[in-house]
Amino acid sequence: MMLEAVKLLAYDVLQQENLTDICYGTVTETEPLKIVLEQKLELTESFLVLSQNVIKHTINYSMRRKDSDENWVQYEMIVEKQLKKGERVILIKMTGGQRYVVIDRVGEEMTENETDTGNTNDNE
Repeated sequence: MMLEAVKLLAYDVLQQENLTDICYGTVTETEPLKIVLEQKLELTESFLVLSQNVIKHTINYSMRRKDSDENWVQYEMIVEKQLKKGERVILIKMTGGQRYVVIDRVGEEMTENETDTGNTNDNE
C-alpha cells in the first residue's frame, strides 16, 4: 500500500515537472537584450532562447522565371525581425524554469484582458 502511494506521488511530481508556462513580457533593452515579464521579473540574454520569428536571419532559396527554361537561380534573403524596445512578446518557460523561449511578438489586437487571464470573454 505504501509503495503504491509513493508511486502515485512520484508520478504526480513528474507530471508537474513537464508542464510549461506561457508568459508575456516587454522588451526593455535590445543591446544587450532584456525582457521584463508581467510578473516584474527581468530576463537577460543568458536566460533567453530566441526563435527565428524574433531575430535577423538569412533564407536561401531557388527560383526559375516562368518564361525561361534556364536553370534555377539561387537567391539569399535577409529577414530583419529582431526585437525592438517596447515590443510585447510571448515566451514559454522551459522545464526547470531557468530559461525562456521567445516565440513571437504579441499581436496588436490582443487586449490587456487577454494577456492577463488568457480569456477573451469578459464575463469569465
